[in-house]
Amino acid sequence: MSGAYSSSMTIIHALLLLALIPLAAGAASPLSLCGSRSNYSAGSTYEANLLDLLLGTLRPNASSSPSLFAKGSLGAAPDTAWALILCRGDVSADECYGCVTSAGEDAATACNRSRDVALCYDKCYVRLADHNFFDPNGNSGVISSMSGLNITSSDVEGYDRALTGLLSETVRYAVDNSSRMFTTGEWKGRDPGFPWIYSAAQCAADLSRPQCRNCLQGLMGKWRTMFVRNMWGARLAGPSCTLRSELFPFRNNTDPIYPSYRFFAEAEPAATATTTTVTAKSGQLATKPESTVPL
Repeated sequence: MSGAYSSSMTIIHALLLLALIPLAAGAASPLSLCGSRSNYSAGSTYEANLLDLLLGTLRPNASSSPSLFAKGSLGAAPDTAWALILCRGDVSADECYGCVTSAGEDAATACNRSRDVALCYDKCYVRLADHNFFDPNGNSGVISSMSGLNITSSDVEGYDRALTGLLSETVRYAVDNSSRMFTTGEWKGRDPGFPWIYSAAQCAADLSRPQCRNCLQGLMGKWRTMFVRNMWGARLAGPSCTLRSELFPFRNNTDPIYPSYRFFAEAEPAATATTTTVTAKSGQLATKPESTVPL
């Protein structure tokens, strides 16, 4: 009896450990958002248009573009398909291509062949619909996700200040300094409960910089109302812009062809903890700070 009990507890313990693994660390299943449109049938004209557009046209276009972005439509009404791809700004062309391939495989099953579906993976966001959802002044189809873990530190106020400051600077740098309107950030502090915070902000290439700023600031507003302040990590991903934070590094450091922008923030000693300094560096090999910005 004791052996059976021990085996059962071992299995439960293993399952709990698996549940604690962050989704973005490599899970293949996408986050999905299902719209209220009707469903299409397998083998229909709409499905053929959708897959031809996504995999035949937009997949090679996005993966070969410096912005890793593509959108378009195909077919005549009522079977016109619309699609948009926004790959994360620091992934390689092969990674972008593979991510969109996964979206093509999951398009039918994620929302039971809905004519309006958004899919979010670690390396790309894809939206597919039977109507024109392209709007550089909007961001409909935002997928939100939050880690089930909380920080171990009791200093929730300090964590919230650090995260808000890092996200604000990441947004600012993505809009004002990045040629591709994409930035990753890193915050380094002294609390063992959150020694590092990692962030990313990105806008689609069809947005102007003022539109990018408005979009990301809109996500910042949603962030404050949707997520608890002590969460481990969270993400808001839409067709026009995305925003993300984690306590684990997710930036692609392996491909120098796709550099990003990074912030290093060193918290001041506890007596002067209200001041945080951010040093921005461009690219993986940058050694000289471009700017120092107080949060």
